[in-house]
Amino acid sequence: MAPGESTSRCICFFPKKYHFFHQPDATNSTRVCTIIKCELPLPRPGQMIYGEVSAREYPLYSRRDVSRALRMPYSTLCWWLKRNHRRSLISISPYDRALNFLQLSEAFAIAYMRRNLGVSLPKIRLASEYLKKNLGIPYPLINPEIRVGTDVYFEQAREILLRASGHGQVESEEPIGEYISRIDFEEGGLPDVVYPWIPGRERKRKSVQINPRIRFGQPTIAGTGISVAVVQDRYEAGESPEDIAASYEISYARVEDALAYAA
Repeated sequence: MAPGESTSRCICFFPKKYHFFHQPDATNSTRVCTIIKCELPLPRPGQMIYGEVSAREYPLYSRRDVSRALRMPYSTLCWWLKRNHRRSLISISPYDRALNFLQLSEAFAIAYMRRNLGVSLPKIRLASEYLKKNLGIPYPLINPEIRVGTDVYFEQAREILLRASGHGQVESEEPIGEYISRIDFEEGGLPDVVYPWIPGRERKRKSVQINPRIRFGQPTIAGTGISVAVVQDRYEAGESPEDIAASYEISYARVEDALAYAA
């Protein structure tokens, strides 16, 4: 760079670490971006990496992104977000078009209650609003205390949900605990990583993760920065799962899980 030229610098986090340098072109004043690899520490859970907004609160996802990531109908998600003379089922501003990681996590919880427990939307709303009102928790359905919390309000919310599902075993952490076990939480009790279920695989397997600090929150193979979408693209282009696994130096089973999730 010539002496006296000014640059603006921003940092964007990918699985590998990079600096982005922007400088004006001398001929047409367009901005040229040079990418230089550097050694930067990966952000810690909850660390601010999008200005003053934490990764989990940044609107990373379109509604299509969320419906694909959670393998649910797009129309269903839109219905949950719709406001009919009351608050939407998922906590979102009426002015927001994109969703953040916390809202994706909330949709993950609601989808489980609907699919696996058969709890009606009014009962889910009742339990959620009950906890918000009495405890002031913005995302109560994805609070780890919903699983086995001894607070009377959480016990009452579990009773609402379990009675609506027909299980009726309020003292048991299951089946409520099953979806909570698919979420990693930070110390403050907020979701940090979601592990969506993979069709046709053992329900306890956590081969795919959604982490707002990796790949801008898109699904990746757990423990790596390998995009599930990229694995699917390579497979559809004719590469075998064995070759893909070898190129990434991961197990064949993890590639198969990623393909099953993306199918």
